[in-house]
Amino acid sequence: MYRIRLKGTLQHSSVDWFGDAVIVPGEDGDTLLVGRFADQSALRGFLDQLWNLNFTVLSVVDLEAEHGGPGGSERREKFR
Repeated sequence: MYRIRLKGTLQHSSVDWFGDAVIVPGEDGDTLLVGRFADQSALRGFLDQLWNLNFTVLSVVDLEAEHGGPGGSERREKFR
């Protein structure tokens, strides 16, 4: 499971393709997306689609690795 932080808020019309990802408005005006991806390729495709739609990805966190779940050590990517 991954948590993806996007800069700003999302318009409801732009979230149809997010599938099962849960969208959570952040307290700081950013948006959090939480979802599972079948593999790294699926995650990369999702991130590419965000890029193509001009969303600014601030961070990507592997929640299972962060909490000691499957995936081993913590893996965290930050974008700025």
